[in-house]
Amino acid sequence: MQRFDVIVIGGGMVGAATALALVQAGLEVAVVEKSTLPEQADIKLCETRASALTPASQRFLAQLGAWPHLEAFAHPFTSMRVSSEDSAARVIFSAREVGAPALGWLVPNRAVQAALWSVLKGQVTLFEQASLTQLQQEKEGVTVRLEDGASLYASALVGADGAHSKVRALAHIPIEHHEYGQSAIVACVKTARHHEDACWQHYTATGPVAFLAMREGVSSLAWYVSEARCAELLALEDEAFCEALTEASQGLLGHVDWVGSRAGFPLVRRHARQYVKGAVVLVGDAAHTVHPQAGQGVNLGFLDAAILAEVIQEAYLAGAPWWHASVLNRYVRRRYADNYLVQRAMDGFDALFRQDFPWKAPLRRGVMHAAATVKPVRALLTEVSMTGRFEV
Repeated sequence: MQRFDVIVIGGGMVGAATALALVQAGLEVAVVEKSTLPEQADIKLCETRASALTPASQRFLAQLGAWPHLEAFAHPFTSMRVSSEDSAARVIFSAREVGAPALGWLVPNRAVQAALWSVLKGQVTLFEQASLTQLQQEKEGVTVRLEDGASLYASALVGADGAHSKVRALAHIPIEHHEYGQSAIVACVKTARHHEDACWQHYTATGPVAFLAMREGVSSLAWYVSEARCAELLALEDEAFCEALTEASQGLLGHVDWVGSRAGFPLVRRHARQYVKGAVVLVGDAAHTVHPQAGQGVNLGFLDAAILAEVIQEAYLAGAPWWHASVLNRYVRRRYADNYLVQRAMDGFDALFRQDFPWKAPLRRGVMHAAATVKPVRALLTEVSMTGRFEV
């Protein structure tokens, strides 16, 4: 049986970041990843999935040594422009207004994962194309068995294996979930008008449409529709899809001229009732998923990774038993409430901008007007979007 300080299940963006942060804290780490890891040479500008990284996430990736590997892919956006079809106001959140060089960076997800692994390889024991089948909590530590029969032991295990976490299931950690009855269509698109280094979000009667600025005038699309409409749109030929998107976005950036490969996924809020159970810790989507309309998903996961590594390192350097619940629960105290607040805030925005009841229309117009005209309100919302936290 191979022994480690920590086993991380999941080598995606958050799992790789967690593993690298723990290695830098001085721990011996193993990573179990069910898929083949992407190579930087295989990453394209127009990947289907992209994330808007906050300045907090950018600083974290820089501390890990991964950001230099992302500079060829990352595109800074300097403003967010929010509009609604039933309001004359347009809210512009500007980096200049808060004295920042950018509000964030759009980066393909696989580029982030590849950048982290370009730094991480050789520093961890990697079990690639390997799946977890069993998890046994010991008096001190955790034993896991992989699909190929290999057994691993560690003082702590981190579940970073996504929204349908097997770690969470095997550890019998209950989860609260809420289905929004909507799906998000994601893709890369090119439009007749340049995005002007801005992220545009327009609320319509059927849901928001967002164009997020990427390199070479390309935009990352996030289009929220009913689950039935999602299936219909994904079945369309590219030209028909572009026409449907142009109509739905009301020509926000002119005609949609081109679309890359498309994907759709249902929107579900999830929150684990516990982030820590014994020596098992959940991070990222394994612990929580949030409505993606503000792009906070992976940023919350990076905050999880950074705080977990910080509390473990403090205990490790002090010679304390860093794997004990008394230490791991410090991570819970610093992350659970923040993640909960972000989830509820996104629920509030979703409820407010759903055009399902006439009485909401004047309320929406009032909120849009306040955000457009009252600088302190706009500044607060900008700071929250840049940090992913309400402690601003």
